[in-house]
Amino acid sequence: MKGFILDSSLALEWFNEGASREVLAKRSLLSDHVALVPHLWRFEVTNVIATWRKRGEISAADSAWVLHEIMQIPSAIVDEGSADSIVSLALEYSRSAYDSTYLNAAMITGDPLATLDHSLVNAAKKAGVHCL
Repeated sequence: MKGFILDSSLALEWFNEGASREVLAKRSLLSDHVALVPHLWRFEVTNVIATWRKRGEISAADSAWVLHEIMQIPSAIVDEGSADSIVSLALEYSRSAYDSTYLNAAMITGDPLATLDHSLVNAAKKAGVHCL
């Protein structure tokens, strides 16, 4: 089965009531691909949900539902590489260490990157990483 690196931005958007058809269509990747995520993915997802709660953008019940559903996405943890390589990518492409973690994971595995972050897509293209 093929894999793809799943960025938290795309995974979270799958559970947004206002998600576009294009974004929702990308969920079909899960029918014949495995979502590959770095260790930080779970923490990024939970941080965004906590931020939504703090801002009053989502109810306790809705946040519990999103958290439960997002953790049900079939996924496997992948090696994101060394801290040195992540810092190097962050500096080279002017991205955060978080974004560079996804980029480095895609570079290590050779799998495409699925993200909604346009700046990360641009960095990935420069690095020779295919984006979905």
